[in-house]
Amino acid sequence: MRYFLRNLTVAAAAMTACISIFARGNGKWENESRLRKAEYIYGEAQRQNALGNRAATYELYRRAYGLDSTNSDYFSELGLNYVMMVKRDEPLLLEGIDLLRKKFEADPTDYTNAYYYSQMMASTGNTARQIEVLQLVDSLNPTRADIALSYIDALLSSEDSAMVRKAVDRLERLEVTAGKSMELTRRKTSIYAFLNDSVSALREIHGAISASPLNPECYSFAGRYFEVHGKGDSALVYYSKACEVDPESGAAALMLAQYYKNSGDTIGYSRETDRALLETDLDIDDKHEILLDYTRDLINDSTYLPHVNALFNRVIDKNPQEPSLRSLYADFLTVRQDYAGAAEQMELVVDLQPDDPDNWIRTGMLYAREEDFDRAAATMQRALRYHDNSPEVHRFLASALYLADDNNSRQAINEMHRAYELTDSTDVKTRSDYLSSIGDFYYTAENMDSAQVYYRRALDIFPENIMAKNNYAYHLSESTDDPERLAEAEALSYATVTAEPDNPTYLDTYAWILFKQRDYTRAKEYIDRAFDHQQEGNEPSAEYYMHAGDIYFWNQQPDKAVEFWKKALDLDPDNELLARKVKYKTYFHE
Repeated sequence: MRYFLRNLTVAAAAMTACISIFARGNGKWENESRLRKAEYIYGEAQRQNALGNRAATYELYRRAYGLDSTNSDYFSELGLNYVMMVKRDEPLLLEGIDLLRKKFEADPTDYTNAYYYSQMMASTGNTARQIEVLQLVDSLNPTRADIALSYIDALLSSEDSAMVRKAVDRLERLEVTAGKSMELTRRKTSIYAFLNDSVSALREIHGAISASPLNPECYSFAGRYFEVHGKGDSALVYYSKACEVDPESGAAALMLAQYYKNSGDTIGYSRETDRALLETDLDIDDKHEILLDYTRDLINDSTYLPHVNALFNRVIDKNPQEPSLRSLYADFLTVRQDYAGAAEQMELVVDLQPDDPDNWIRTGMLYAREEDFDRAAATMQRALRYHDNSPEVHRFLASALYLADDNNSRQAINEMHRAYELTDSTDVKTRSDYLSSIGDFYYTAENMDSAQVYYRRALDIFPENIMAKNNYAYHLSESTDDPERLAEAEALSYATVTAEPDNPTYLDTYAWILFKQRDYTRAKEYIDRAFDHQQEGNEPSAEYYMHAGDIYFWNQQPDKAVEFWKKALDLDPDNELLARKVKYKTYFHE
């Protein structure tokens, strides 16, 4: 019996040991499974990050960190997401900074983490800690210039003289390992300027020139230093020397041109700009920017306009296949109101770059400004070969056809329908504009019933379409004397002048509707406001003057009415009704 119990005890102990071993093995397996899961989730987070899915990336990093809070990579990535995704006043920002700190202390060789941690220290005003972090990282990577420069910038940001001297010392050691360069020279010179040490600054500048006597950048930098310090004669010497050592350097030519501009020497500025554009190694983008600045500077100086025109032509002759230069020249000519010349340039642009619909629309608009609507329509019809699916091209073609000839109304309606169909159904504002335009076209074709249908459709999908309300109201008032319809027109028009009380077009419409309702006193009030709000330089149309004349006549001011009618007739000399009013100095309905 004792033997049996002993065996039973041994067996029980053995079983307990097995269970214990199994339990320990199972715990180890579960831990490894958790770590593998965290690793998988971390990998998926990196994949989502590469795809640009920020929200998914953040959530996956958070889950990986929750499964394994000991892995410094996880809390580094989570910390970066915290500080990059949240606002400064949120608690997660502080948690993110703390995670970056933990990662830095665990692995200071991770430069990305250390950099962001140091930046957060700087942004929270802890410059001393930023410097500590970057000093350590710099000491671990003594040959990396980018890390050294980050450390130097941190030292300089302190604006402490002792730290600034440390920055100079680190720059000098960097020059030993990386070699002299203009970037380092610029930094050292700016530091010496901060320390008011002009002797060291000049020594640095002359050292750079001695090391690279054929580098125009060295001389241009010296010129800029002297210019900033009020020594214009010395600046000119060095700027000129930069151009002398490398006549093809566009940067050197521009620095010299800018010096002349700053000095008020327009002739020198113009001469050096010409040389930079025509004789140096500047690329097309640079030339575009220079021409843009140059024309802005001289656009209001009429004495230089022939020169600017000639310069554009010379630059284009040297770069005939560059559409950006011709487009810029077209801009210049447009500002000068030379619409025909601008259209000529844009014709060449669309030949060189037919795949941009904006070029075609711009060309058509230039012809429209010249009131050559037939050519504007022809241009847009050519554009359809390349952009049949562009609603804007169809819209502008419709407008050009409509303006070219009233008999084109049917074709204009078809093109505007096409623009409507091509426009995203969610863009109700644009679609409403297109429907309103179709209403205008139908009104011109003397089909008020169809016009009314399209105006109402325009307002149904976008009730805030003020222009549609104005046009519907005006055309409705022109097509009827029925009091109920005029009341409808008045309500529509009143909404427009309420929304935009300074808009002269809407004020004129409302004045005319009030006139049609025989409310002459209020009609005069609103037509006067329409004239008061005309923009300077914009001559009112014949229609405005005719409305004003009719309104003033019925306000017992016939002499003033005749003045308005005469102005209207000057703008519309073929209008027989106006001619009768002027001749007989009285009102005629038709």
